[in-house]
Amino acid sequence: MFLSPDLVVTRPPVHSDGTGRRIDHGSRASWLALGVFMILIGFHAARVVGDLTYVAVLAAGLACGVVGLRRHRPTVMLPWIMMMSTAVLFAIAGVIRQATEATGDLSNERSLLPDLFALPGYMLFVTAVYLLLRSREADREPGAVLDGIMMTAAAALVVYEVLIAPTLGTTDAWLMARLAVAVYPMISLCLIALAARLAFSPGDRTMAFNLLLLGTISLLVGDVVFAFGEIGTFQAPQALLEIPYLLVPALLGSAVLHPSITNVSTRATRTSHQLGRGRLSLVAIALLAPLVVIATHTAESGRTGALVLSGILSVTAILRLVSAMRAQAASEDRLYHQATHDELTGLPGRSLVLETTDAFIARGRGPVSVMFLDIDEFKMVNDSMGHVMGDRLLVLAAERLSGCVREGDLVGRISGDEFIVVTADLDPIGVSALAERIRTVLSEMFVLGENEVFVSVSIGVSIADDVTSTAATLVQEADTAMYRSKDSGKNTITVFDTSMRERIARRVDLERLLRHALDEREVTVAYQPVVIGPSGRVHGFEALARWNIDGVAISPVEFIRIAEESGLIVPLGNYVLDEGCRQLAHWRRTIPGGESLQLSVNLSPRQMRASDIVDVVAEALDRHRLPGEALWLEITESVMMEDSLTTVAVMSGLRSLGVRLAVDDFGTGYSSLSYLKRFPVSRVKIDRAFVSGLGQHQSDSSIVEAIIAMAEALDLEPVAEGVETHEQARRLGELGCSLLQGFLFSRAVPAEEVPSMVALIGPPGGRRAIRPRRCPTTPTRG
Repeated sequence: MFLSPDLVVTRPPVHSDGTGRRIDHGSRASWLALGVFMILIGFHAARVVGDLTYVAVLAAGLACGVVGLRRHRPTVMLPWIMMMSTAVLFAIAGVIRQATEATGDLSNERSLLPDLFALPGYMLFVTAVYLLLRSREADREPGAVLDGIMMTAAAALVVYEVLIAPTLGTTDAWLMARLAVAVYPMISLCLIALAARLAFSPGDRTMAFNLLLLGTISLLVGDVVFAFGEIGTFQAPQALLEIPYLLVPALLGSAVLHPSITNVSTRATRTSHQLGRGRLSLVAIALLAPLVVIATHTAESGRTGALVLSGILSVTAILRLVSAMRAQAASEDRLYHQATHDELTGLPGRSLVLETTDAFIARGRGPVSVMFLDIDEFKMVNDSMGHVMGDRLLVLAAERLSGCVREGDLVGRISGDEFIVVTADLDPIGVSALAERIRTVLSEMFVLGENEVFVSVSIGVSIADDVTSTAATLVQEADTAMYRSKDSGKNTITVFDTSMRERIARRVDLERLLRHALDEREVTVAYQPVVIGPSGRVHGFEALARWNIDGVAISPVEFIRIAEESGLIVPLGNYVLDEGCRQLAHWRRTIPGGESLQLSVNLSPRQMRASDIVDVVAEALDRHRLPGEALWLEITESVMMEDSLTTVAVMSGLRSLGVRLAVDDFGTGYSSLSYLKRFPVSRVKIDRAFVSGLGQHQSDSSIVEAIIAMAEALDLEPVAEGVETHEQARRLGELGCSLLQGFLFSRAVPAEEVPSMVALIGPPGGRRAIRPRRCPTTPTRG
């Protein structure tokens, strides 16, 4: 659909809070559940209703987990099921421990039944967190693994000294009880390693992730408190000792109920290899832990001097490590920024835009939309005012775009004058308002040096739905919608719809079939004559590519655009050049008077930029034994604007072969006299848009007359395209243009029909003149 200036989106209604932000009922449910859990845990600590709250928290946590898993269905389901199973095992263990009063009992009468449920629960929990970690990490970072080992080893040293050794050293306790109690600190070491890895793992820190991390820490805290209670370091009411354990099902249940659970297991697109402040602090503590343990033993011997010197050495080594890590982190950040950001504007480039958009989609906080923007008049500014002013326009446009969006939205530069805006949690009404605001802001005046410039912008919009699930698809759809905006007259906003998706599928199919057609030489070449008006004789032909699929003609406008976008235009253009030269050589030998026939072939901008274009033309001429003077190569005005030094070199190389150059569709682009004077061109082709208005619109007649007068002044040969009536031919002859091309003489015909067409129009040596006469208003489509 085309929308200018209003934007209408045909999407299902989305609940909004009136500001364009989508209301997420799943998030509200998660927060509400967490609040209820906190109240129940408070009641349990105060012993308001006895032990019922303990059972209520465990049952509610399990219920939230089941509801959340059924509602959100995360891609990695097994770890969450294992955690819910852990809650069940912990609940059974807690009830039995409370009934048997096993806490703090190391006698041979202590019941090991609670441990038979609790220990498998720990194994399930540790395995579940490990599986989530594996799913989040893009690759295994050796530094993170070593950091984890270092922290675990340091914690093991402290845990052994403080908990395990005192427990195993209690000689008056039952051995089995001591072993059972000692196992829990060992499991805590695994929890420490997992909590550290989880805290510093790459990926998004969503609400569900943070709740999972807090649940892991709560379990670790509960184990530490429980261990101190077991060895009798301090005494506390059973209800207080249970609080950390009750927080685990509360936090995990709320995490599973939150919509962002689907993003917890999303694989990170980039793994950071640098140390942040938190991670660096833990590494430093881990390095100091052995010193603290040693200090407790050496302080008794009085060797404090050695202890102080050892401490100074350790601290100095840590500070040096911190300095080295910060330098490495700064270097990594700098390189990453250079690789993922546009150097001119400082905006994210294509790779980072796709990465961030995928993260927006995975986060699931609301509909994700992509706006693809193209500055309509940028090329004119860049070519007429120079690259410096063109770059300045891009920088100013980037600043205005960044000022239009909300905090958290993304603005990126894809290439050239193309920008992207990505939003999340913005409903169609908000997207409409933002697109219109961008269009208005970019249409305001730009000051470039001493010049005041006005530009417009074409915008394509795509909004994620059940079908559109990747950033690459969203960007492609927005790009397609943007081109629809350009086709509809520019300065408009177009929203991608399903019909465009069908056109994308058709384009993909046509590109595949065109590639096959070129390989199998199924593309044909048609020839339209160029006639000398006063005499009526054929002067030459223009070679035009034609393509049929199962007898159905594909529009040249459609397949030529696909060829240009896909890069197939180079082999297509080279094929037309070679086939045209082959046919021309044949006609120059077989058609009476055909020795002077000439051929015009279009060269695309991609062909002109190809490093071997001069060699390709030279080989075609040599292969078919044609003189260079028999070939005209037609280029567009935009080619001469792109890179003047390179273009001059290529044109000079072609002219050295005797090939002559023509400017196609002159008058529709820049029409710069300086470029015509500077480049070695010999012919200008007047666009059919002006020829069709001859005799009807005075402005078209004035333009054609001016082009012909200019060509004569620069010693260039004018050719008129799109001649369809005798009146147009007569008027062009009066203005001094003798070379004519159009349906008045013939349509483009296959090679086998050329001899008969030449005989019908008049042989190359013929003298039949065109007699001006009144023509019907509907032009003849011969």
